[in-house]
Amino acid sequence: MSKGSERAVVREKKESVSFASLGISERFLAPLAAQGIHTPTPIQRTILPLMLRGKDVAFSAATGSGKTLAYLLPLLQHIAPEAPPSRHYPKAVILSPTKELAAQIYEVVRHYARVCDLKAVLIQGGASRNRELQALRSGRDIVVATPQRLTEYMESRLLDIRSVKHLVVDEADMMFDMGFAPTVAAIVEKLSPRTQKAVVSATLTPSALRFAKTLLPSVKPIALDPKTRIPERIVLKLYPVVRSKKSLLLCRLLQENASGKAMIFVRKKEQADTLVEELREAGIEAGVLHGERKHRERQKALQAFRKGRMPVLVATDIAARGLDIDDLDRVVSYDIPHVKYDFIHRVGRTGRAGREGEAYLLVSPEEFEQLEDLQKVLGERRIEEAILPEYAPKIVKARGYLLPPKRHKRKAPAKPKASKRERTGKKRKTTKRDIYKR
Repeated sequence: MSKGSERAVVREKKESVSFASLGISERFLAPLAAQGIHTPTPIQRTILPLMLRGKDVAFSAATGSGKTLAYLLPLLQHIAPEAPPSRHYPKAVILSPTKELAAQIYEVVRHYARVCDLKAVLIQGGASRNRELQALRSGRDIVVATPQRLTEYMESRLLDIRSVKHLVVDEADMMFDMGFAPTVAAIVEKLSPRTQKAVVSATLTPSALRFAKTLLPSVKPIALDPKTRIPERIVLKLYPVVRSKKSLLLCRLLQENASGKAMIFVRKKEQADTLVEELREAGIEAGVLHGERKHRERQKALQAFRKGRMPVLVATDIAARGLDIDDLDRVVSYDIPHVKYDFIHRVGRTGRAGREGEAYLLVSPEEFEQLEDLQKVLGERRIEEAILPEYAPKIVKARGYLLPPKRHKRKAPAKPKASKRERTGKKRKTTKRDIYKR
């Protein structure tokens, strides 16, 4: 068989893989098809069979690769045949580091749980405790929660997780970076040893690997997508700029690209509030999203942005993970994030579901050293430089670029193979075969 025909056979096999062939119940096929999902993604093809067999898993895949369904479908299928929910005793817990991501996961869970007659509840800080407790008292199969709020209910004996058979820790690297590792570890200690666990992350950073190892010491993590992979359909642009002119450059970029939605990421909460005021003074309608805002204000800003009533949203990196926003045309990194891998997540908010997108990075001279570290994280993917003389630092204007052009190393010519005498310094022993060479 030729190589071309072998590739065709492999392609046919991949295309023939379906959710049903992987063991997913037929009841889920119609809801999946209704959302335009007909074939499993690579991460789903790998994880679904493992979780259906009851295995613990730790895995990572790029944003938008179908990680949520990879753990959710087996979870629902396992608990669906069981008895109706009893008071205070859920069967599954899904932990999320942020309220926004928890709310998004809850919507997905609720959509597919209906198919099995299962009920879910969302538990998060800032929401109505009365509403959450009322839902728990009436019985809920699945709890989607932030770690701190779940711990509060457990310590108050308002929620018992001893009967939980499935635990998912989503965005494990962010969970670790935000300091939730001890809280999650304490929750895991309360579970039965037979509880199936899944540790999920968009990037397997060193911190995520350490965290996964503490929760699942005998499980080898699975990474299907490179942690620094940014799709080619997303255009990356780098703007060198004097720090005092950053907001002016941002206003110009937003005004020149006024169509569609834009998300602006900053490192600090105070910086987000200040920047929003500067944008509004320039006539650009913008909202803000960060951890110090009240829950209701955060939800209001996010909904206005999603529906297009607010074309620009300024946010800290709490919004860089998991949020699925339709038609997000561009992302602007106002600065380089503290955690370099968060740049990948920022960029991942645009160009979703096969769409094109743009990602701008504004870099001042104080960040040039950090930029070198960021480029190491990105690997082979280079950021296209766009130098605007009226905003660029003097050193950049003088030499015409910020990052030096990439140089390809030339391969050194192969050295002739040394003889045995040259290698050892000893004369080679004469054999009978040498007679015929004379």
